[in-house]
Amino acid sequence: MNRVYRVMGGVVLAALLAAPAAAADNKDIIDYRINIMKTLGEQAAAIGKISQGKVDNADNLALHAETIAINVAAAKKAFEAKVVGGTATQAVWDNWGDFITRFTALETAAKDVAAAAKAGGMDAAKPKMLGLFTCKSCHDVYRTK
Repeated sequence: MNRVYRVMGGVVLAALLAAPAAAADNKDIIDYRINIMKTLGEQAAAIGKISQGKVDNADNLALHAETIAINVAAAKKAFEAKVVGGTATQAVWDNWGDFITRFTALETAAKDVAAAAKAGGMDAAKPKMLGLFTCKSCHDVYRTK
């Protein structure tokens, strides 16, 4: 009987020790996701400055657009963990198909802008840039205020 208590006690102790580790893992997942999303915002802001003529770095347009596409791919994977928190609402996972469709559309738009910028510079890319600035429409649905 004493052996059963020791085994059960070990199971309870393992569960108690795992709970803080799981909480730390969730915080790390949320922090990771936040970093990726900040990178997306920073790259969109850089493209905005270039497209408005506030900085003379039009040669970097394709690079910024490619960086957005790469970060969208990373963001899609980061949200697969299904960890609510940060500014992500439960709606992300309740409407997973729509959420991923929106990210995929952004990824496609970023690749299109990058290809156009490489082929024809700012003039070719500018008409395609609107697809890069859809953040608010997603944030209105999937992000806390």
